[in-house]
Parts: sequence; structure tokens; C-alpha cells
Amino acid sequence: MKRKEFLQRSAFAAAAITLPLLHSCKSPVSDDEMVDPQFLSRLFDEQTIRKTGAAYLQKMPGEKDHNKLVGLLAGNSSIAGSSDENEIHQYLEEKIKRDFDEGKTVMLNGWVLSVTEARQCALYSLIKP
Repeated sequence: MKRKEFLQRSAFAAAAITLPLLHSCKSPVSDDEMVDPQFLSRLFDEQTIRKTGAAYLQKMPGEKDHNKLVGLLAGNSSIAGSSDENEIHQYLEEKIKRDFDEGKTVMLNGWVLSVTEARQCALYSLIKP
């Protein structure tokens, strides 16, 4: 076997072995997925989201901590460690709906938001000042 052919086959074999493993090595989704208020981002620009988050943190100064907010958004779920972006968004959408159903709302800057939406805005204001 010629050296060139050996190198080509070796490279192909390494790629064939490594590529399927890359998906399993995917790291958990960043906090950006927890912070992305999908519905509100259709209504609010980034500055409004930041201001709304800051207003929430003024009302709830005990939650002015990145890790605390992520924990509150995740609740008892393991969603914060998930690597599935769609799963995170679906979880948060359901949590927002539950907040409204249970009356867990807050008035911020003239908007009635679910507590989950307000916490997303608060986290956004901490991560992206």
C-alpha cells in the first residue's frame, strides 16, 4: 500500500469513527436558551426586555442572581442541563401558560407578564446588560 493511500484511508477511518460521536459530546445548551423570551421578543426590542428585567429585579431584589434565576426558571426539572433547544423552549412555554392559569403574574412597565417571562427578562438584563 502506498503512503498516500494509507493516509487517505486512515483519515477516512478516523472521520468515520469520530463523526457519530460528536453528537453525543454536545454540551448542554447555554443560559441563552433559558433567557430567550420567545413570545416577548416578538413584541419587545432588546432594550425593552432589559428594562423590563431591571424593573422585575427592583421588585424582587432577592432574585438578582444569575444562578438563582436559572434555578427558578428550571424549577424542579432538569431542563437547565438539557442540550435540546426545542425542549427548553417547550418547557418554558408550558410554564408560562401555567403561570397565567395559576395567576402567577406581575405588572411591569404597564405589561402583565407571567413570573416566568419576567424572570427571563431579568436574566436577560443580567447576561446582556
